[in-house]
Amino acid sequence: MARLRDRNTVNRCLAALVAASGVSGMARTSLAEPLSVTVAGDAAPRSASEVTVKKRVLSAAPHKNAGELLLVVPGVSVSQHSGEGKAHQVFFRGFDAVHGQDIEFWAAGAPVNDVSNIHGQGYADLHFLIPEVVKEIRASAGNYDPQQGDFAVAGTMRYSLGYDEPGVTASGGLGSFGARRYLLVYHPEGTSGENFGASEFASSDGFGPSRAARHGSAIAQTTFRMNDSTSARVMASAYAGRFDSAGVVPLAAVESGSLSRFGTYDAKQGGASARTQVVAELMSQRQGDDGSPRDSSGMSTFLVLRSLSLRSNFTGFLTSKEGDSIQQTNDATTVGATAFYRRTLTLLSRRDSLEAGIFLRADSIEQSQHQLSFLDDRVTDSSLHPGVQASVSALNAASYLDANLHPWRPVVLRGGLRLDNLSYTAQDTGTGAGGQARTSLGGQLSKRANVDINLVPGLNALLSYGEGFRSPQARSLSDGETTPFTRVVSYETGLRFRDETRFQSAIALYRTRLSDDLVFDQSSARNVSVPGTVRTGITANLTAAPNSWFVSSLSATYAHAVFAERGGAYEVGDLLPYVPQYVVRSDLAVTPVLGRVAGNKVESQLGVGLTYEGRRPLPYSEFGHDVFLADASVAVRVGNVRTSLDVFNLLNLNWFDGEFVYGSSFAGAPSLVPTRHVSVGAPRTLFWTLTLFI
Repeated sequence: MARLRDRNTVNRCLAALVAASGVSGMARTSLAEPLSVTVAGDAAPRSASEVTVKKRVLSAAPHKNAGELLLVVPGVSVSQHSGEGKAHQVFFRGFDAVHGQDIEFWAAGAPVNDVSNIHGQGYADLHFLIPEVVKEIRASAGNYDPQQGDFAVAGTMRYSLGYDEPGVTASGGLGSFGARRYLLVYHPEGTSGENFGASEFASSDGFGPSRAARHGSAIAQTTFRMNDSTSARVMASAYAGRFDSAGVVPLAAVESGSLSRFGTYDAKQGGASARTQVVAELMSQRQGDDGSPRDSSGMSTFLVLRSLSLRSNFTGFLTSKEGDSIQQTNDATTVGATAFYRRTLTLLSRRDSLEAGIFLRADSIEQSQHQLSFLDDRVTDSSLHPGVQASVSALNAASYLDANLHPWRPVVLRGGLRLDNLSYTAQDTGTGAGGQARTSLGGQLSKRANVDINLVPGLNALLSYGEGFRSPQARSLSDGETTPFTRVVSYETGLRFRDETRFQSAIALYRTRLSDDLVFDQSSARNVSVPGTVRTGITANLTAAPNSWFVSSLSATYAHAVFAERGGAYEVGDLLPYVPQYVVRSDLAVTPVLGRVAGNKVESQLGVGLTYEGRRPLPYSEFGHDVFLADASVAVRVGNVRTSLDVFNLLNLNWFDGEFVYGSSFAGAPSLVPTRHVSVGAPRTLFWTLTLFI
């Protein structure tokens, strides 16, 4: 499951146990599956805007990787301005989460966010996930669930894995700019979709200089029953990737033609990353005398090994005649465990329940940052760019209590407490640091609550409140300091409607305030502290699947993100830079059966994905260019053979994947005058795939 205690996975495990033991459960049809089985105790959403995006919607339009699957989540837009192997920059409901600082990510039972990563707090690289085996994404906006922990500022994304096509799936593809991809998946026939093994290799020459990328990934997962009440799951994965980056260039150089649209001033930028993880999970449920669930429990352990190296240059030769290229490395080992116990009690009604859980995580990190010469790659650390060579140890020990009460039939009260204890030890032997070791410790008690009122069948009104936090960079802490956290308080109210298989929709108003925040600083290639901020917005979504051959998902979000305090270059009411105010996304697919050939069904699919991002504030009261992108795919399957064509940026529009405003010196005399810098988005890109089902 996306993490131990991920309710969707718990339900799948319990459904398997129910089927094996002969105990009846509740059948319910979902949008993504023609028929899925859950059991009593299935947890309801903690907010009006919470969504679970199923496979059918995820695969409606083409996506290049697992990070781009997030586009289907209401309020999300993604960018990848530093190369196809670097973690995506994610924007969500008024938050520039950069590479993960404001979104808690879980995948297949293990956390994805890096603690105290040298490039950015919460760095979350999703490239290790093979998109074909992503079964669903559960997006919990805000921080209204006691399960949510560090980095759950804007919300939490949980990836669950599975693959339903029986036997062997083998595919190969070719595309624009020398792109190649090979995929092999095996799912034992007659078993749950959670049992599979998959591997992929992909490479591309890139749509311009310094944009080549390649990676390989393998994932295996198996589940099995230990007895009538207990099931287990083991998942392992390995990934390695290498990528080049063209970086950013002055917009004026592109518009004047002095630099080609896809050109670069520093061809040495790029990086490499790797991830290996193992997850082992045990789940159990006991029934009451009447056959209904009485209590459930589970425990999971995970081990994650991560490495990252990056080289970037945002300012050219502004601070040094040898260039401002910065190299960063981060190697981390993460071990941890989660456990929960849930029991049905009679408090206000027979449907009440109480749950207790724990979360343990320990990280050991080695990291460095150095300025390099553009000419010969020598280390040229200076007073403006002092070197970093650090060791960090981090520990997070958390526990939570969660109650689910039914005072009367139309009303459900949910809420609880979460206590996080975090400690850090950091030793920096870089330039001028002298090897000083610093330790710090702090705790955070967060309160979460939700009221869910069933107004009429299928229509619910929800009111949610949550407190949360974001942990600090360990190297920023003083010795003996009580760990300062970014404090988060969030409210949301809205309506949800569900018409079983045909329609799901929601509309919600939200407000989130942070005690302090982080904004990307190009000169240091990292996020820097800024005053407190507040976000107010509205989000709406509609998913429709009226029949077996049509599915559509539409969402729109408006977010107003401003500074709530004065500090540095920012005044109260100033717009937070880089966050698009408008995000609209539409996914649509039609999958009719066209007939038969030689006794085989001819199945087809036509899919379209549309994305609009508007009114993106930039520093110095500027705004970025609006973005509109259309992606499309067409596929035909006859028997065991399928062929498909994916087209990205169908209209071949000129667009910018990233926009920044600051001083630089890429060509000509250095200038501290802020000017527009951009990373250019990809032109129209085609990719053809042939797949065999064996």
